[in-house]
Amino acid sequence: MNVSDLPKPVQLVLTKLVPASVLNNISCFVFYDKHPNDDKNIDITICTAMGEVLEYYERNLVSSITLPNNAKPTSIKILRNSNCDLFYLVVTKERITILSRKNELVVHKVVDNVDKYDIDDGSCSGQACLRIFRKGDAVPHIFDDNFEQFKRPDISVTVSEADNDETVPIIAHLMRKLTEAKYSVQHSERTYKELLDLHQKVAFESYKKIHPNLQDSVFKNGPEKIASALRIKTKTPWIKVCNQKIVIVIEVTNLNKENLEDVHILVHGTTGQSIEYTTKLFEETSIITNNLPFWTEIQTQTLKPNVSSAIVLIMDTKEIIDSLMCKLNLNAVIFYNRKGQEYLLPVREIELYAKDTIGAKFDAISSTPIDSKTMLAILATTERTDLLLRHIMRSSETALSLDVLCQHLMMEKLDHYNNIIIHRSSPYHTLNGVMILMHSEQTDVNDYTTLSVYSRTQSQVLALIHCIHDAVPLTLVITTPDQKLKAKHDDLAKFNEDSIECTQKLYNYHNYAATILKRTKLALKYLDDTMVKMGESKNPLVQSKIGSEIDLFAAGQVRYMEFKDKMRKERGESGDSDDDVMCID
Repeated sequence: MNVSDLPKPVQLVLTKLVPASVLNNISCFVFYDKHPNDDKNIDITICTAMGEVLEYYERNLVSSITLPNNAKPTSIKILRNSNCDLFYLVVTKERITILSRKNELVVHKVVDNVDKYDIDDGSCSGQACLRIFRKGDAVPHIFDDNFEQFKRPDISVTVSEADNDETVPIIAHLMRKLTEAKYSVQHSERTYKELLDLHQKVAFESYKKIHPNLQDSVFKNGPEKIASALRIKTKTPWIKVCNQKIVIVIEVTNLNKENLEDVHILVHGTTGQSIEYTTKLFEETSIITNNLPFWTEIQTQTLKPNVSSAIVLIMDTKEIIDSLMCKLNLNAVIFYNRKGQEYLLPVREIELYAKDTIGAKFDAISSTPIDSKTMLAILATTERTDLLLRHIMRSSETALSLDVLCQHLMMEKLDHYNNIIIHRSSPYHTLNGVMILMHSEQTDVNDYTTLSVYSRTQSQVLALIHCIHDAVPLTLVITTPDQKLKAKHDDLAKFNEDSIECTQKLYNYHNYAATILKRTKLALKYLDDTMVKMGESKNPLVQSKIGSEIDLFAAGQVRYMEFKDKMRKERGESGDSDDDVMCID
């Protein structure tokens, strides 16, 4: 129930009687009847969506109780017996709960499998009684005065001696019909019990298919023993937030003599909601000094023997922030193929809380110092773009180096990586999270400096180029590797690259998958809403299109423009919408 849908006078009364903290959680309510023979201090009794019944007096909680199974109530009524004792009739889906109220709220009676009910004085006795009709039973259950016992109405017939002669044939016929009805009822009840038993057997068989016997499960021995048997070494998952993504790292080592092919990680959320994620494979390399390993992405989904590798799961932070439970429980297994046989290796259950996505200590980029795992998180959540920097030396200029870039771009060197710099001085800066790896410096042999830029989006690479041209006091020509230069003047002829073989850029369409999936969901939802609006429309032209075509403007122009804005925004967030080669004049 939405409180804003109630009449204004009722809203004002509720605001005075109920605290604001529970005002928006009310599913139904009833005002106290203030019976003259009952002096309880109660103003209002409300039911919440979580199955709670709360009594308030002067905005203070007087008594409370939680309904069985935490069912959501749909209505609540006040009942009284002949002694004016207070009872509540709380209606939920297919269930009626009767609460008694003396010193406190107590569950008095629970009736399941309810089809309908009424409160009626059919015998005109002056005291209304509660009648409950259960599903599959046309005869109501009538409660006594204290709502403790219920019985079927007495349908037996008593024959008087005076009318016996005239009514014997009719009575005999009715009694025969009554006997037939009793037999039919007994037979139907027996058939119904057999049907229930059959349903239970079918449900149990379905359960066994979905949840196999643990004695037959491949995960019976636990992750450690299975990993030992499959000759794979795994470590406890490492979890951090990096570049607005949740990163889960599982380090593995292939102890077999042959390669493991088609390696993937499969994740299932125990909360019941679908989870969108991306997995990447990395292996250690020793191209960086200071004995701290670097990582290279594996494109073939293959793990080589005795090479330290990592399986990285990347998930948007909004997957947990938008979750109603504020928590995600993840069950994961590693799938791989060895010698034509498929194997599953379970991973320990992973728990993610909303609090893990906030704060500086949970952000990998803000970690000091940046270690090997943090570097892996940065590489997994960014895209690599190679740039070539040609420094046209002037007489008063110093040579291009990482120190010069750090000085003018507000970037910093990493302690354990002497040829890597990163921007993390301000989370609001355009270059925040951008990392630069310098492969080689410009020499007499090489007329350019090779940089690898790791960024969340291609727009950050373009912003980096603009910042270098604007802030660094050097004459630099920046291009991508697939572009060739030709000097207009002879004094710059050494930068000519006619002899360099131009390799066509291979586009990576991997990141398009998540964007296409999200945009497809937006389109399907909009089309569903549009078809609903077409069904509600009374316009003959719109009605004639039902079943043959969809009117995209059936929901209105404003709704259509909102849909287009969402589609454009989702395209912009993909980070690959502008993947053209940048040209520098």
